[in-house]
Amino acid sequence: MLRRIGLTNFKCWRELEIDLAPITLLFGSNSSGKTAILQSLLLLKQTANSFDSSQHLDFGGGPRDYFDFGSYQDLVFGHDEAQNLGIQIDWDTSTTIHFVTVELERHDRARDSVAFAVAWGIDEEIHIEELCYSVYSQDDDSEFVKIWRDEDGSHWITSSFSRDDQKPERIDSPESCYVLPWTARYGKGNEQRISILNLNSEFERIIEKLRYIGPLRNPPKRYYARTGGKPEVVEPPGNNAIQALIASTLEEKRLAFHISSILQEMGLVDDFGVKPIDEKQRLYEVSVTIAGVESSLADSGFGISQVLPVITMLLTAPMGSVVLLEQPELHLHPNAQSALADLLLYAAENRDLQLIVESHSEHLLRRLQRRIAEHELEYANPDNIKTYFCRPSGQGSTVEEVKIDEYGQISNWPERFLGDINAELHTAVKAALHRRRTELTRE
Repeated sequence: MLRRIGLTNFKCWRELEIDLAPITLLFGSNSSGKTAILQSLLLLKQTANSFDSSQHLDFGGGPRDYFDFGSYQDLVFGHDEAQNLGIQIDWDTSTTIHFVTVELERHDRARDSVAFAVAWGIDEEIHIEELCYSVYSQDDDSEFVKIWRDEDGSHWITSSFSRDDQKPERIDSPESCYVLPWTARYGKGNEQRISILNLNSEFERIIEKLRYIGPLRNPPKRYYARTGGKPEVVEPPGNNAIQALIASTLEEKRLAFHISSILQEMGLVDDFGVKPIDEKQRLYEVSVTIAGVESSLADSGFGISQVLPVITMLLTAPMGSVVLLEQPELHLHPNAQSALADLLLYAAENRDLQLIVESHSEHLLRRLQRRIAEHELEYANPDNIKTYFCRPSGQGSTVEEVKIDEYGQISNWPERFLGDINAELHTAVKAALHRRRTELTRE
């Protein structure tokens, strides 16, 4: 699980550091930076998975990329290319990190967390300014490996295994934004050597866990042709969610049944199903029943098709995935938004998914507060749910943690956090009374 994320000069963030929980909610006004937090993780994934492994930053723009980030100037805070751009992430690891010295003594130390930090700069081309891994245990014991670039453009490496009198070693430029050299030598005569056997694979493991559903899902089709494939990952626009349902139906699995149950709990349908419409089962229709009338998904409310990829992702993502969701409540009625919060709790607890959710939904938050206050679900507690409020600023966006106590109450309600319904009603009543008094006076 991701434990922390930090940003330096990334888009609207001059500096950011927040802790993450199994469920992390990001709220804020438009252009406040909440989406940029998700995008930073996807930039790492996009770069790590790039066909050109020599690219230190993959800005995207291709049909299979998550985002088109433009250029370094577009991405860096204030569009100031003189600034370095940085991303830091910490995560839990259940594996063992191996360290080997020149004497072939192997140190196998199970660790609780890994911290990764990378910083980029640009002159004629983009380069790595700093690359660092730190590994921590519960007793605060730690090891680190760090690469940095000096003013002359040379790269150097040091580690916690270095002797006090040992100078850093000059190395070639890192081959990517996360890959450490397998072997680094210190001193003359090959006096000491350290090999980092699986820090690189640890980064790849956590990056592989990232899944993403974007804010605009593809509209529904009237018919779907069976491709014969079985999607393992729901794509960001959700266009292959129905293919996952078709594959599940052919294998006589109950995915469609579970989705139907959830949609019913949300109050969106009476029934939901995927069925073939030709003898060879090559063409399928998604049907919904509302108020006793069965029709095509293409003829139903838009909210159903928009939430369908979100539900499919939460039910099919591999156990332990880190799922990034942008506005999962899009086009949903308030009651359905509240029910969506219960689905998030279910997915986090029962499917071991970590959820980082960018949202504008007060109803989603209120349901989570209610579940904490009810104390009927042990999982619904302040340790497992974190909420942040982002604000735009000319000096860089700022973030404030919205603290929810064990009774589901917010102890530090930020100014302009969400719409104030009570204040709106109070003001409306006062305005109505004032208007009525004026009318009576005129009479």
